[in-house]
Amino acid sequence: MPKEIFIVAGEASADLHGAALLTQIRHMEPAAQACGVGGTHLIRAGMNVCVEAKDLNIVGFTDWLDRFSEVYTSYRRLVRLIRTRQIDCAVLIDLPDLNLLLAKHLKAKGIPVIYYISPQIWAWRKYRLKKIRDRVDRMLVVFPFEEEFYKQNGVQAHFVGHPLVDSVPARTSYRSQAEVIEAPRIAILPGSRRSELKHHTRLLIELVNRLLQKYPRAAFSLPVAPTLSSALVKDNFAHPAITLMEHSASTLLHSVDFALVASGTATLECALVGTPLCLFYIVSPVSASIFKTITSYRGFLGMPNLLLGQEVVREFIQERATVENLFCESVRLIEDMDYRSRMTEQLTICRQLLGNPGAAKRAAAHVVEFLNRKNEGQSF
Repeated sequence: MPKEIFIVAGEASADLHGAALLTQIRHMEPAAQACGVGGTHLIRAGMNVCVEAKDLNIVGFTDWLDRFSEVYTSYRRLVRLIRTRQIDCAVLIDLPDLNLLLAKHLKAKGIPVIYYISPQIWAWRKYRLKKIRDRVDRMLVVFPFEEEFYKQNGVQAHFVGHPLVDSVPARTSYRSQAEVIEAPRIAILPGSRRSELKHHTRLLIELVNRLLQKYPRAAFSLPVAPTLSSALVKDNFAHPAITLMEHSASTLLHSVDFALVASGTATLECALVGTPLCLFYIVSPVSASIFKTITSYRGFLGMPNLLLGQEVVREFIQERATVENLFCESVRLIEDMDYRSRMTEQLTICRQLLGNPGAAKRAAAHVVEFLNRKNEGQSF
């Protein structure tokens, strides 16, 4: 009987990484099948998607409340799938609010659980550590400092490298300063969740209008995340100066002068490409208040800054994410060539810190190991 893997990849980057992982698993175990949560990339990789990633693609407390019925329906469908299908191994990717709930059901049924790409519990909500110890058999981490953190807290963890190292090449050329000032090329990456569009659209539209007043020939490009419908993005960013693009963010980042990026995986894509950026993020006031209440973390949020241990990229979070602040930083990124160059030089160090190529292959080897151990009746 073919071995079946349950995969949960609930947002755009997880869908991409999950597809790369499944492809590598099938190189090692050609008959392996997969079902679960995913998007277009996992569908192309051959997974039977039972719940679409866009149905679970939310962030923040109020967004959970707004879409509770929809999310709960999807959750119950996944629980039924866990209880009724013959699953040999589960791979949970990020999305801790849902995945740690599902991990409880998986463990209750004796299904080994691998967690790929850790939630940032080293920064906040460390109480999740007990759930991870109880419900996760192996944590596969993509940042080098995470492995030691988990081991110190009694969780079996392995650093496999970051999958973006394979899929995101570094850029080789930049435009002249005269070209940048005359007609700046700016990427807009507002986030891959509907809730992120909700909180970021007005800010970004106002910023675009402000920049056009100073730079009438500025060009703005926005790649549509695969977890969002094109119609939804068009409704939010119906602006004559903004061009919507269907290809990947990393492709676009090779041709722009800098990017306006919502905190998340896209900031790391900028770093790996070598494109300067300005980082922002907004959640609802209620979610922000809850976050401040339950965490004492006051460190960086941007992945490049976390890796480098300093604020190489300016972070404009919540009340600091204003049109004025983003405008001033954008002008500096356009006008100050030395500032852009220094940022680019520091960002390129991130690639060296994220391990060698082959993260998906190394992660797949762990999954296949668990499949074989289950087949041989070994314990986990």
